[in-house]
Amino acid sequence: MPINEKELLHLLSKAHGTMSLREMMRDLNLHSAERRDLQITLRKLDRTGRIERVGGKNWRVVSRKTQSKVLIGLVQVVSSGNGFVRLDPHSAEAAEGERDVMVFEEDLADALDGDTVAVELTRRTSRGLRGRIVDVLERARTELAGMFQQSDRTRGEVIPRDKSIQRRIEVAMPPKELGISNFDWVMVEITDFTSTDQPLRGKIKERLGASHERGIDVLLLLRDRGIVPEFPPSVEKAASELEMNLDEELKIRHDLRELKTITIDPATAKDFDDALSIEKEGDCWRLWVHIADVSYFVRPNDTIDEEARARATSVYPVDRVVPMLPERLSNDLCSLNPHVDRFTMTAEMIIKPDGTFGKTKFYSSVIHSDHRLTYEEAQAILEDTPEAKKEEFGDCIEDLFMLRDCSRTLRSMRERNGSLDLDIPETEIMFHETGEVEDMRYSERFEAHRLVEHCMLAANEAVAEFLAKKQAPALYRIHEPADPDRIAKLEDVLKALGVRVRLTNRDGDLQHHQLQKAIESIGDRRGGHIIRRMVLRALKRAEYSPDNRGHFGLASKCYCHFTSPIRRYPDLVVHRQLRALERNEPLPYPDDADGREEIAELADHTSTQERVAESAEWDSTQIKATEYIKQFEGDEMNGLISGVQGFGLFIELEHYSVEGLVHIRTMTDDRYDLDDLGISLVGRKSGRKYKLTDEVRVKIVRANPFEGELDLELVGETPAASKGKSRRYAPPRTGKKKSPKKGRGKKR
Repeated sequence: MPINEKELLHLLSKAHGTMSLREMMRDLNLHSAERRDLQITLRKLDRTGRIERVGGKNWRVVSRKTQSKVLIGLVQVVSSGNGFVRLDPHSAEAAEGERDVMVFEEDLADALDGDTVAVELTRRTSRGLRGRIVDVLERARTELAGMFQQSDRTRGEVIPRDKSIQRRIEVAMPPKELGISNFDWVMVEITDFTSTDQPLRGKIKERLGASHERGIDVLLLLRDRGIVPEFPPSVEKAASELEMNLDEELKIRHDLRELKTITIDPATAKDFDDALSIEKEGDCWRLWVHIADVSYFVRPNDTIDEEARARATSVYPVDRVVPMLPERLSNDLCSLNPHVDRFTMTAEMIIKPDGTFGKTKFYSSVIHSDHRLTYEEAQAILEDTPEAKKEEFGDCIEDLFMLRDCSRTLRSMRERNGSLDLDIPETEIMFHETGEVEDMRYSERFEAHRLVEHCMLAANEAVAEFLAKKQAPALYRIHEPADPDRIAKLEDVLKALGVRVRLTNRDGDLQHHQLQKAIESIGDRRGGHIIRRMVLRALKRAEYSPDNRGHFGLASKCYCHFTSPIRRYPDLVVHRQLRALERNEPLPYPDDADGREEIAELADHTSTQERVAESAEWDSTQIKATEYIKQFEGDEMNGLISGVQGFGLFIELEHYSVEGLVHIRTMTDDRYDLDDLGISLVGRKSGRKYKLTDEVRVKIVRANPFEGELDLELVGETPAASKGKSRRYAPPRTGKKKSPKKGRGKKR
């Protein structure tokens, strides 16, 4: 049934900024089956010029303001109160090298940090563009976490936790049933986005906790990013009612329960979304990658699907897991637990001796996992196979060695093709049973990790090639080559750091093998992981796309995500397409205008949510690492310069995988300037240079766990550095291997 155009236009005209498809569905009380009708009506109004799409996924009514030529971008508010609008990279100004528009505080209108805005240029100067914001197109947030402070008997204010929101929010006294006391942390909904010279106005929605409560720091971080750990009751109820109909499904699925199958996961993992089987066939391997069949339980546009789509990904902050799916699915029905029957989607592949694919097949199946191994157990078997392991895992040890040999072959093939292996260590935080941070170190990577990783990469690539061949719309995982200008600068930076490699060919194109050669030449030199991290930042981000544009980092011409539908929505989309192709059913995302539009919207949304999740995970680790370092306030330590900015030096402490800042105002022996390459601070009088990866000695001045801030001061160079010697950098100590309080699961 067609959607009433007048009603839809009225709804959009009342909206402050833009509205998403989901918001329109909710406000118009539409059923999931009417989603496509709404999309058709939106496109019709778009063609007539009455509405327009903003940012690829939202809509707004065309007004006088939006008809004028303006630039679109994201606003970033800095500590001074002024802002910068980061321009759309596809705009003409961005193509000419103009990336930011500076906006003074009085010209920010009612925009807040992170909002998508229309900015009108007011002047061009030698220092860049200047402008004023004329419209807020999309709000980054309508709810904020903050501290409640009572003003009088009837009113109070909320001080935002996020320092980029430099305005207070006026609120009425919260209802008594919320149990909110003075100085409690709360969630507040902004009801009136006032101009910058006035406080915002809002309404308190819920109490989050008090400052002394365990875990409140990470909870505030999550809620401020729009990440909600709890599921709505309707979603939990729908999940609790799901069941497996094994007898019916066995009629249409491949029964692989007799096939020897294992899972290999972190010791703390609670959900197992992939399993492996292997057999040797001549000089080839027959490899089965079994992936939890979430698509059987979660159907397009049902209650659980709407929530999963909105979340788009599981989030793994340092002290908890925020799943994409309710526990009934993620830890039970869809988890490939040992010794139980589970529904899966299987990629069956012949792997040739050169690592290329022979015949591939993809189908729905039923498996019965024989063993659940941890990475540590698998590695122990591969290295030595203790007698205890022989007794426990004797029937799968031969399979594990076959998987190792197959994965080595796959890895060699990728290396020949130019796949990049940056191998950047990740910080691991160990918690005491009380929830306090007990120790921290870099996580170890075993061959067992690589074994699983290369099998999963093979499955992802094989599935992507199959979907492309069938011309079925899909969410491809793409990674485009870096911009030539950034690569030219990277060459200069690497040269200054002692890595002399030509990264581009005569046409200026980045070469896989040369970049990998540069990475390998870094080796285990002091600060090598810092240089590898810098190389990664010079490349573009991987993202989801409706178009197959290849994956530069993996040297793959066609790649998608298939192996983790429990924790990634794009994988669930891929599974649905595979399921329909297998059963000759209509594609859930058809190869027509509607299907392609929905896939494009999903690509944009899931890429955005992935960035939000990664940012929250990194910040949560910094918070807990700083909490641990607080005990060393006043102490001196060695560290490496891990980042250089005009305002100071970032230092990575030698024995603890955490960064702190030496602010330039504390470097009082001289006046320091940032060099042209952006990798050194150089003294004007002394010529003294502090360069990326240099070793220095610092004092722990202040650790603020709540903000994740660590302030340091330079004490001097280490003895080795002051003598001009090069010393191999020791990784952070490992101490005893404690188990984290909660598992983070796998993340590839």
